[in-house]
Amino acid sequence: MKRMILMIGIQGSGKSTFSKCRLHEYDYISLDVLHTRKKERLMVDDCIRRGADFVIDNTNPTSQDRARYISLAKQAGYQIIGYFMQSKLNDCIERNNRREGKAKISSAAIAGTSNKLELPSYSEGFDELYFVMIDNDNFSVQEWRD
Repeated sequence: MKRMILMIGIQGSGKSTFSKCRLHEYDYISLDVLHTRKKERLMVDDCIRRGADFVIDNTNPTSQDRARYISLAKQAGYQIIGYFMQSKLNDCIERNNRREGKAKISSAAIAGTSNKLELPSYSEGFDELYFVMIDNDNFSVQEWRD
């Protein structure tokens, strides 16, 4: 079955590192890389047209943000899998502070995303949903409980 992975979490929560380490076989789609919604939409459409498995590596903090991807992929017969990254604000800011150049963003931006972060729910259309914690730079994945 075709799969779309949707990453969820504030900046610095480990989404990109997790995606690159654990989901490297999926086509990778990220606004950090593509920079525009138009390019992102073209890449999503291309993956769906080809029937490719893909991961959306954005913050996706609200159910409304997630709905645009879920509805498209569901209509195309995709299994929808979500990974919610534990998003402790201070830990995320600390990880962000280790970044260099354009990858480093303001603490205010991270706090802003944290303030609108909504926990995901199976009712949004997820077929599988997981909670990911980082412990000593290791990822721990648990099945989500609504």
